[in-house]
Amino acid sequence: MGSNPTPRTKHEVSEVFKVVLIRALTFMYVNPPKSSEVVEVVNGVVSKLSEVGLTPWTVRVTISSNDVGEELLKWLCTSKYLFSTYQTSVEDLNYEYLRNVMKCPNSFASILLKDYSGVDEAVDVLLNLVRTYGYDVATRLGFAIGDYVETPYYPLSTAFRDGVSIALRYVDTYASALATEDPEVRIASTLKKVSDLVSHSVKSAGVDYLGVDASISPWMEESVVPLIEKLSKIKFPKPGSASGLKKLNDLIVKSVELANIPTLGFNEVMLPVGEDLTLMNLVRTNELKLSDLTFLTAYCLVGVDMVALPADRNLIKGVFNDVLAAYEVKKRSLGIRLIPVEESLQEVHIARFGSIPVIRS
Repeated sequence: MGSNPTPRTKHEVSEVFKVVLIRALTFMYVNPPKSSEVVEVVNGVVSKLSEVGLTPWTVRVTISSNDVGEELLKWLCTSKYLFSTYQTSVEDLNYEYLRNVMKCPNSFASILLKDYSGVDEAVDVLLNLVRTYGYDVATRLGFAIGDYVETPYYPLSTAFRDGVSIALRYVDTYASALATEDPEVRIASTLKKVSDLVSHSVKSAGVDYLGVDASISPWMEESVVPLIEKLSKIKFPKPGSASGLKKLNDLIVKSVELANIPTLGFNEVMLPVGEDLTLMNLVRTNELKLSDLTFLTAYCLVGVDMVALPADRNLIKGVFNDVLAAYEVKKRSLGIRLIPVEESLQEVHIARFGSIPVIRS
């Protein structure tokens, strides 16, 4: 597979990307760059990609310095990019600075929890931010459990090196591949073509290509639930679903290894409830409960993600504790993203996502 040529024509690209979309084209910096540098680099890469007919769904800028300076932060707030400039442990948290960052509607941040000692403060930060800025802010704040991870995925994105990384929208690739005898071959072929194409474009713009986070993440109609059900032969989330989720994770690993491409990040299945219409409908019918998601966290990267739940302090604390326990078993970094809402609400409307049902425990 390593001998496959990089597709260069718009026709070849359109064939490759019939079932794949670059979900995130993320420009990663360890130290704060100049705004003019960001614009030049982003425009250069986007231009190279557009020459072969490829436009990323989102463009993101991750800077792993917890004080980028007032001027750069102000520019990022008014830019057309999504950005993350605050990734810190709960012990080192500067709440006033975090508030200053999160008031920007295109900003994201992550807080690291290494153990149970930081849970109370994490709950306080989440509830206080929601009281200050409303429910939307909770969709832009993630909690990394265990350790920082170099990934293009928001809100947990952290930069370990300067360069460009990508994440994909490619649920349909897996759906098609699962109908074949050797799905890992089909998926690996697609991953190889996509990665080679982006690598060529990024390097042509004079930037380092860091690789792809091959995680499967849904987007509304592009649900991960049918994939899990196909592999488990069980209706999600009934008993047996965890085996299907584990098989899907194994398929990601096999496909990445076969593709022999540069990777970073998690490379696992994600279950963001507020970004998957099937998951949301299961919440509405009370078939999917909070306890299901905390249980499944041991089998995927983020089982408790984009979950709207009552703003009950003990309930939220329990979720953090359960995911920390899953981390202790799994020994791989996990993520949490919760949206605490008034206990009387059945649904919460968030502009970028629509109406998200409130889950019950």
